[in-house]
Amino acid sequence: MDNSGGHISRQQGSPAGGAEDGKCERVSVSVPRQLHRFLVGAKGSTITRLREQSGAKITVPGERAKSDQVEIEGLPELRAKAQALIEQLVSSSMDKVPYTHFISLPLADTDVQRRVGDFKRDVGQGALRAVSAGSFSRPGSLHITLGMLRLLTPAEVTRAAELLKSLDDEIRQILDSRQLVVTVGRLAVMEADPARARVVYACVEDYEDRDQGRLQRVCDFVRDRFDREGYIDEKRPLKIHVTLVRAKPARGSDGDDSRGFTVDAKPLLKEFGALSFGVCRLGQIQIARRFTQTDSGAYESDGTLHLPA
Repeated sequence: MDNSGGHISRQQGSPAGGAEDGKCERVSVSVPRQLHRFLVGAKGSTITRLREQSGAKITVPGERAKSDQVEIEGLPELRAKAQALIEQLVSSSMDKVPYTHFISLPLADTDVQRRVGDFKRDVGQGALRAVSAGSFSRPGSLHITLGMLRLLTPAEVTRAAELLKSLDDEIRQILDSRQLVVTVGRLAVMEADPARARVVYACVEDYEDRDQGRLQRVCDFVRDRFDREGYIDEKRPLKIHVTLVRAKPARGSDGDDSRGFTVDAKPLLKEFGALSFGVCRLGQIQIARRFTQTDSGAYESDGTLHLPA
């Protein structure tokens, strides 16, 4: 799956009215609705350019139609040119579309979640009192992220879920069919300067020395397979961690611009840097849906692979 072809599919149409030789046809090209605004452009400027450059008639459905089907009408060479232009535009616009899903290893252990809740209470009243309550990850949502995904159609979601399930045998070989048990703790920040921190996280590592590297190998393997299939476009190296705080200013604080807001995490790291949230078993890898959580805080899943129990 590449950045354009994986999101576009063509359906044969019928000859356009008035075409004597039957070659002037109308065909439908399936383009996810999230991408239609890039085809239309500001005040229709982009769709006008595509029509002029291709010589074909291109029709993008209105928002109320809730349809993915973009119609292209014209002679074969004009239709082919129009579709190539659409694919180029979709490919160049993909990084402007928000991610819809992510590959997740959820931390479902209730004891770990309880300790994270205690941490939130303690630092929210102390070292991080300048951040909003919404800066803290909900204990039920704790997870390791292996990669961000753009899955814009039900078919793409299904294919991603099938890819995840297809990795079962190889993952069990990496794990030697044994439980994947990890420790959660040791606080750190993403930024080079902890005095200007935005993200505070906990490290996640193999529990036993003899298992050193199993967690990393599983995470690298899954991410690599999704990368090879064209699902991941991130260039950042994989960092195995659990985000605890993504700093945003508390209401009434001096920092009113959340985009540039940072906190001095030095006192936090000094007091809580060695904190351990405990030991837990990772039981699943999921295709998790962004922005959609259950009452407990856990992300909704569109695909699950169970790890050895």
